[in-house]
Formats: sequence, C-alpha cells, structure tokens
Amino acid sequence: MTTTGDRREHVLDYIVAHGGATVAQLSAQLGLSDATVRRHLDQLAAAGLLHDRLVHQATGRPYRLYSATNNGVRDRRDHSEALAARLVTQIAGERTGLDRITEGLAEQLASAHRAQVPSNAPLAQRVASTVDALRGEGLLDEWAQTADGFVMHNHGCPYGSAANSSDCICESDRRAIEKLVGVSVEQAGSLARGDNACEFIVTAPAESPLLTNPTPVQQTTTPVDPVDKTPVGKKGNCA
Repeated sequence: MTTTGDRREHVLDYIVAHGGATVAQLSAQLGLSDATVRRHLDQLAAAGLLHDRLVHQATGRPYRLYSATNNGVRDRRDHSEALAARLVTQIAGERTGLDRITEGLAEQLASAHRAQVPSNAPLAQRVASTVDALRGEGLLDEWAQTADGFVMHNHGCPYGSAANSSDCICESDRRAIEKLVGVSVEQAGSLARGDNACEFIVTAPAESPLLTNPTPVQQTTTPVDPVDKTPVGKKGNCA
C-alpha cells in the first residue's frame, strides 16, 4: 500500500532524477492529481527540500519549475557514509601515517569544542561539559560516576559502517575525549565491536577527589563540585 509519505518521496525522487519538474509533468508521470502534487510540493518546500521559479516562454503562459535544494538532493542521494567507509578502509590499508591521521582527527574534534570545556574546572564538570559538547556530534549521550572516576556512554554510533572499517575512528574519538577531559580515558566498550554501547572510562587522579554519595546513574548535565558539594554554577547568593 502506497502511503502519503511514499508519494511525497516519489515526487522528490522524480525531481532530483530529472533536475526539475512541473506540476503537469509530475501528475502525468506519477499518476497523481494536480491538487495532490501541489500539496506534496508545498510540504517539500516547507521542509526546505524544494524551491521553485517562474519560467517565461516565448509563447504561451509562464510556468513554475520545481527543483531540489542541496538538502533535497542529500535527502534522497546521501551516500556520504559509504564514501567515508571507503576512505577509511583505504587509509587503514596504507598504514603509513595512520597514527598521525588519527591524532589529527582527534585534535580537529577537540579544537572545535575546547571552548565548551573549562580546563581549570573540577573533573566532574569537565566530564559533564565534554558530554554536553559532544552530544551534538552524536558521540556521547550520558555520564555517571563510578567508584574510581566516571563513565561516559554513547548508544548510537554516528559513523555506522565507517567505524567498522578501521579502529582509527574509535581511537580518534577516544583521544578527542581525552584531550577535552584532560585525564586518561580508556574505551571499554564499542558499538562497532558489537557491544551495547561505546563506553569510555575516566579514572580520577589521586589529587582529584570524587563526589561523595554518588548516584548510580548521572543523567543530569549539571555536575557537583567535588570540594564543597554544591552544584556547579549555583554557588554564592546570586539569583
């Protein structure tokens, strides 16, 4: 059974494949009424996947030509993950300079978010800020305190098949997290290896005391200062 969503995708598919189309062309080729086609075109345009322009002819009335935006093309033909997987496989096969590439990827990621992680803050705040910073990248979802430090989890790999092609992807992420947190980070679990989550272990240095009475799961992104036990950002009497 063809759904409304399917028909809308067929409209966009046709426009992408032909570089543009009119209402009449779409109606004839897809077997839809003009009213149905226009409704789908309006919805696609509202989503930023299409734009239209008025085309004037030497004879006859002008007509509207609907074309896909860059987002519209990517929506139907985004094979960047497959390209990334091929690139990673090729890089991993070369071996020469692989560590330099891994380190470079890690530094690029860390540099993009370094301003979001205060380097002189308590470790708990650096961990929380790192999770906040990398959540938008799809690399971390949550953190929790353990007896020896902290653990960070990611439940959905943003790289898919690319991460399965080489360990350098996971390693570059681990190094980036380590650069942001400022202490040693160990990857204990990996979605690419078939684990339930990517798990990163942060062991607190001896001079960095842990929080007292830690909760089993730290879902909030507001850490507690390990020195005076008050929520970071809520010290003093400021409202």
